[in-house]
Amino acid sequence: MDYEFLMSRALMLARRAEGETENYPMVGAILVKNGKVIAEGYFMGPGEAHAEVNAIQKAGREARGASLIVNLEPCCHYGRTRPCTEAIIGAGIKEVIAGMTDPNPLVRGGGFRNLRNAGIKVKNGILEKECRFLNRHFIKFITTISPWVILKLAMTADGRLGDRYGDCKWITDEPARRYVHRLRSKVQVVMVGIGTVLKDDPELSVRFGVKKRNPRPLVVDEGLRIPLRAKVLRTQAEQGAIIACVGDADAKKKKALERLRIEVIETKADKSGLVSLKELLRRLGEKKIAVLLCEGGARLAGGLLEQGLVDEVQFFYSPKLLIDGRALAGVMGEKLRRIEDAVSLKEPRMERIGSDFLLSGLLREV
Repeated sequence: MDYEFLMSRALMLARRAEGETENYPMVGAILVKNGKVIAEGYFMGPGEAHAEVNAIQKAGREARGASLIVNLEPCCHYGRTRPCTEAIIGAGIKEVIAGMTDPNPLVRGGGFRNLRNAGIKVKNGILEKECRFLNRHFIKFITTISPWVILKLAMTADGRLGDRYGDCKWITDEPARRYVHRLRSKVQVVMVGIGTVLKDDPELSVRFGVKKRNPRPLVVDEGLRIPLRAKVLRTQAEQGAIIACVGDADAKKKKALERLRIEVIETKADKSGLVSLKELLRRLGEKKIAVLLCEGGARLAGGLLEQGLVDEVQFFYSPKLLIDGRALAGVMGEKLRRIEDAVSLKEPRMERIGSDFLLSGLLREV
């Protein structure tokens, strides 16, 4: 049996729910018997049947004596659904081939142990690197109760977000913008700084024909300067917009925002009087936000990077040069750094999207 081929298929199934699983993992499952695939399933979202159960239900009696290929250790605890290990044992499956151990403290090897105790063969670690990468947001969230943070910037080839007058439309071409809208559809929250809102009045919605749900927009606005008519406050996201401010921000403005059903999160001010980004991410984690996309601006991007709060970068570079020392920089940091202090990307990758180039990489091990 070609375990790696089948695991690749399980990962493909799992990705069908990308953007729909919230703080839960993406999981795909395949049942194989006598060398043939007899059923497949994937986890579609919170409250739905797990991937293993979906595959078992489709196979029916044929599941007895089959092998189960799944990218994540089957769960062994009661939550919104019954443990997958019970379904696997009850179906008479003979072996389980998994991609990785579930990092959830309620599982973490317990699922494999239950299966082995029931006489089921278990093989783990097939395409483990790929399985961990797929669920990197879940791994961080379930172990730290903090969201996976993606920083996306669109810049000229000489690292400028816009010209000295603040104009940044459009640095990248339409294929790159379509990519960004697909990326938005896969996260729970899209975050920007108040400067971006005051300058561009963005919607931060999912457009270009992408049909998945809209993420919640989050504006980091320490002094509550956001206009009540800002487009971002009229979001199509199911749960509405979020504004992050410091504790001594304008109380009247806060009440006005709350009357518009905007969620206001107050944090302590940092040394510069700005929103505490660490506290903000902790508060978002408590609200079960597992994956967040930051789209700038430069000061917010710099703050996140300097504090080690970014997990993944997606930087678009347009083949254009502004050649202006006063044009808007992509990242504004406060610390003095030498070349030896530079932060290296893990698993860096460069790809062409339309006429633009996307540099992606990780700042956190998975």
